Amino acid sequence: MKLEWINEMKKTRRLKLSFTGYLTHYLIVLLLFIPFILVLFDFFRFYVLDSYDGVRTLQELLRATLPFAAIGVLFSFIQYRRLRFQIIETVLPRKELQEIIIKTAEELEWLPVINRADIILSKTNPSWWTGSWGEQITILFDKDKLLINSICDPEKKASVLSFGRNKRNVTKLAENIENASR
Repeated sequence: MKLEWINEMKKTRRLKLSFTGYLTHYLIVLLLFIPFILVLFDFFRFYVLDSYDGVRTLQELLRATLPFAAIGVLFSFIQYRRLRFQIIETVLPRKELQEIIIKTAEELEWLPVINRADIILSKTNPSWWTGSWGEQITILFDKDKLLINSICDPEKKASVLSFGRNKRNVTKLAENIENASR
């Protein structure tokens, strides 16, 4: 993660990734669109090049691949939403927030990667039997707000499911901050 992205992420309230991070994050979408793109190539060969010699009609091919494209569109919306930060409003001082984050990190076995005044980036390295390759937890400090995001680690193998681990990361930290605010 590039540190110059921090202000942009605070402004847009969306996690910014590197090119390869975006590729990993959206890989499921790309894979689901492959059959549809191949059919479009057949349409091009039929209507433009007049050289289509396939066994199936173009309508049959289109009917077979439209579900993949529809699921691909659905997954693109899901993956896009996962890059949004959850906003937690708090009046707790930075030092107290740091203690809460450290406590949560110990509970959920986060490994620190970046710990600066404006950002904390942690990752998990769960056991293979958990069903997750790992998560990336990003916490931005913005005046009286915390911006929190947890996604499947874009630097590891592509993963669509975290089996609730991403939600648990964000929810647990939000609960700990809320409990400390009382």
